Amino acid sequence: MRDLTWRTIALAITTIGFVGIGTWSTAQEPEPKPNAPQAEKAEAEKPEAGKAAEEFPGPPPLENVRLLSTLPTLPVSRRDLKPFNVSLVDTSLLPRDPGGIWVLDFAYKPLRLRTIDVPGKGRRYIHYLYYRVINQTGEERMFIPQFVLLTDTGKRYEEAVIPQAVKIIQNREDPTIPLIGAVSVMGMIPPSKKKDVYDAVFGVAMFEGIDPRADQLHVYVRGLSDGHKDVIPPGGDKPVTQYKTLRIDFIRRGDHINIKESEIQPFDPPYEWIYW
Repeated sequence: MRDLTWRTIALAITTIGFVGIGTWSTAQEPEPKPNAPQAEKAEAEKPEAGKAAEEFPGPPPLENVRLLSTLPTLPVSRRDLKPFNVSLVDTSLLPRDPGGIWVLDFAYKPLRLRTIDVPGKGRRYIHYLYYRVINQTGEERMFIPQFVLLTDTGKRYEEAVIPQAVKIIQNREDPTIPLIGAVSVMGMIPPSKKKDVYDAVFGVAMFEGIDPRADQLHVYVRGLSDGHKDVIPPGGDKPVTQYKTLRIDFIRRGDHINIKESEIQPFDPPYEWIYW
């Protein structure tokens, strides 16, 4: 009986051992490999990086779009650079100018007067500045001028937009030279590269309702240069950007009752480059 019991126990252990071995073998067995031809086919169907780039190319390069058109110019010979009653501005760089800046050539006539019919306001005196700009920097430059007139009476006048007055002033100054007024004067000025001939832009800046009691008139012209610098104003803590600006100074002799154009005379010196 004892032998039978031991045989039974040995048989049970042997059976359990076979079962455990079978289970372990199943757990360690690697997954069946796929059919080789099918694997090669799937690998061949995978998209390659180069092929995908050809099928889905990037966006085309952006075009160099110009937001401003080229301003119309007129040829001016060297001998005609300084006609009668025209002042030429010295564009030499100043010691306080930042390095690498450009400056456009500027010439102007004295501040003049004209009576113009202003829509909705009737006939009014208009002060205007007849000017000429030439680009001798060697590259095309953006020209967006800003004209401001300040008086010794504390008044400030922005450039007036009076389209109908441009033609009237042109006929008075020189009917053969087309003038450009406010707004229309924004654009690109091509460089003058011809020998003894310059491509010039002619324009006019107008100011309306100037205080007749003012004895001093100062015209500020910004946009003739890309020079600028940051300065901290007195009593301030944040820097303010100031731009290279041409200030043209005039004195007006006479009373406020009978205003005459001949009473407006240039200062001595007539102009100064400042940062404003």
